[in-house]
Amino acid sequence: MSSGFNKTGSFSLVIKIGVIIDPNEAEAYSWARYLSETLKTEFENTFPELKWDFKVIPRHDFPQGIPKDPIHLLELGSDIKIEYKFDFVLVFTTLPLKSRFEQGVNAVPSNILETAVISISKILERYDKQATKKILLNLAKHVLGHLWGLEHRDDTVMMERKFWTPDDPSNWDEEEKTQIKKYLLSIADPRLEEMSNPVKNKFLFYLKLIIREKWSLFRDILFSKTLFMILHLGRFVTATVVSLMFLFLTAEAWEIGAAMSSLYLDISAISVIIIATLSIYFGQNFQEIARSDKLMEQTARSKIVLIGTLISGMVIYWILLFLISLIIIYLLPENILSSWAGLNKSQFSYLHFAKFMATIGVFASAVGGNLEEENQIKAVLIYTEET
Repeated sequence: MSSGFNKTGSFSLVIKIGVIIDPNEAEAYSWARYLSETLKTEFENTFPELKWDFKVIPRHDFPQGIPKDPIHLLELGSDIKIEYKFDFVLVFTTLPLKSRFEQGVNAVPSNILETAVISISKILERYDKQATKKILLNLAKHVLGHLWGLEHRDDTVMMERKFWTPDDPSNWDEEEKTQIKKYLLSIADPRLEEMSNPVKNKFLFYLKLIIREKWSLFRDILFSKTLFMILHLGRFVTATVVSLMFLFLTAEAWEIGAAMSSLYLDISAISVIIIATLSIYFGQNFQEIARSDKLMEQTARSKIVLIGTLISGMVIYWILLFLISLIIIYLLPENILSSWAGLNKSQFSYLHFAKFMATIGVFASAVGGNLEEENQIKAVLIYTEET
């Protein structure tokens, strides 16, 4: 984000948004230009404190193939965001998008990458040009709202829906506008690389960013909905379930759990969560996302949010496995548990064994996660939603 002057001549902050198109799509430029010009005018009236700079960028390196995979388009948009120093990017296409979690998809925003993909393919099939224009603007405002920290609402443009029509709500309410303004102003500080004495050391650069933007980073990680991340990873969950089934039915596993001290088990749980996170992060090539040859705040921010989201998901997953294990252990007959663990009733600790099972489950899930199709696990982690 940079500084400038608004149309009243007063000092203002500049929000730079890139709209990326494939020049090989015949109508893409005219639609992208309409979107850019209309949003610029509307946003300048809605948020006069900010100056809006939209730029349409044709790219000949647009991913080929139909339907378009939003993962590839989001990665392209993220790279262009860094290359052109945009604050946010909309990747626009007139061709259909590949859906992963819904029956069909018109747009995919990603809070982590501060990028969104928009397609009007399905809309063009159903509506005339004027109706399509209105729906396109609503789609753009909906996904930008997500990038700016808004959640779904029932009576505004942030309404959750499967089908988009020209009669849908077309704007944010006053509370949402205030939230957007607050969000954009909160990220308005000069980037680390733009300061008079920029940090050259990579470790210190990341550390300074974490200290300076700790609440903003926490908010972005929270918005990525890590709690539901595992529900879409079939192999990830299957590896955990199969491993826990064998553990619960194997006496040796209970003996190992009984032999481990509580402190050692706690250290093991923390270590396994970290190892599992790094295993999936590098095993699924997440380090290739948001790459840059220079130390840039946008790149570092995306990587911090990405790994923060992944490790938060693992922690939540461990908690879920702990609770499930605790329930299963409670339901098992005490004489069997005592026989397997080699402990009498007074010595047996439900909490201790639930921690042990959850830790082994997370370790197994890391293996299963790396068996997952790469773009599938990326979609689960990077997508904010499919709409």
